[in-house]
Amino acid sequence: MGGIVGAPDTAGRIKLRPHASVFRQGIIAVVAFMTPVFVVLYVLSVPLGPWKAVLVTQILATVAVVGASAAYFRLAIWVDRTSIAEVGFFGRTTRIEASEIGGVFFAEVFESSGTRTLPQLFVRDKQGRQVLRMRGQFWSRESMDTVLATLEVPRTARDDTVSLRELREEYPGLLYWFERRPVIAALVFSLGFLAVGGVVYALFAVSGWN
Repeated sequence: MGGIVGAPDTAGRIKLRPHASVFRQGIIAVVAFMTPVFVVLYVLSVPLGPWKAVLVTQILATVAVVGASAAYFRLAIWVDRTSIAEVGFFGRTTRIEASEIGGVFFAEVFESSGTRTLPQLFVRDKQGRQVLRMRGQFWSRESMDTVLATLEVPRTARDDTVSLRELREEYPGLLYWFERRPVIAALVFSLGFLAVGGVVYALFAVSGWN
């Protein structure tokens, strides 16, 4: 369970970490997917010759998984009365002073399936744009309550449950670009998938698997 890690330090800062279960579930899913895929690829490629392309692909995939794992363990949020700071997935540290914050917004949000809700907390700047976001998939309600109770800025909480569509219409500055423009996001994702497929195909072509 993600939550408070230790007591506040001498400066009064509280360190928060994301759910550990998300990492475990992710590793299990990756292993469950990669193992049968690469077993089949080796069975098909070894007799025909281009097994080196499969090996290169497996090494690249493994490096990506290790890098993502290291990045996940770097994730953390520090909060005190006058500021909040986050170490993001790519290692970048973002610090926001309370004087720069317009408010904190909390809501229970329906998932895309519409069958389950998860808490989400948004730290907004003076223009209403998101500068930090805590989603229930990664952060516990306890961690969000800690931010609400510690950071001395205006707080807003929705009493009702909202959907992403409602957030997009009523609070567009809170969402990521791909949530505000789902059609464009789907197109970008499709192009990225095709690009990865093209790289894999090129590796096999270079190895002589026609």
